[in-house]
Amino acid sequence: MKAAPVYIKLCGIQLVEALLLVCGEKGLFYYGGIVEQCCHFYCDYYDLENYCNT
Repeated sequence: MKAAPVYIKLCGIQLVEALLLVCGEKGLFYYGGIVEQCCHFYCDYYDLENYCNT
């Protein structure tokens, strides 16, 4: 059975810490939209993963 995704609001330092946790050694790739997506609305693990380097 697959777990349902958890959608949360992340802003400021909480957003940065979540990105660092999700991306790890890959590092971050910044492009606009993450604040609008995760702070003004909601995002999940997979949304955060989209902002990691590949």
